[in-house]
Amino acid sequence: MDYSIQLIEDSKIAQVVTSGEWEREVDNAMGLEIMKKMSEWKVNKAVIDMRNLQFELRVLDIFQRAETLRDQRREVKAPSTKVALVYLPRDKRADEDFIFFENTARNRGLPYRVFKQMESALEWLTS
Repeated sequence: MDYSIQLIEDSKIAQVVTSGEWEREVDNAMGLEIMKKMSEWKVNKAVIDMRNLQFELRVLDIFQRAETLRDQRREVKAPSTKVALVYLPRDKRADEDFIFFENTARNRGLPYRVFKQMESALEWLTS
């Protein structure tokens, strides 16, 4: 799994682009690095472009991912960071999985939303 993190300066949004095959350990490290960069840049919004990331997660993996993110945020004291996830709807299951993740994350107090279009994600982040 590869990723890059950069700042969209005019809108003060951290942009993360992912690719390759999803790996739990790399994803966990990426989450912490994103929060570190956001703190350094003094921004509280991020868009994560997952359109080139390949993964097939079980429902339990999705549920645990939301818990891990909540715990990481508590650790670095970044609970109010607003995050938009952009994905490709490869099939009906992908849509269901992303909606399940959004609901699971939001039930844990995390302001995450999922989008199929980058423009919609950026609009939500800047509204």
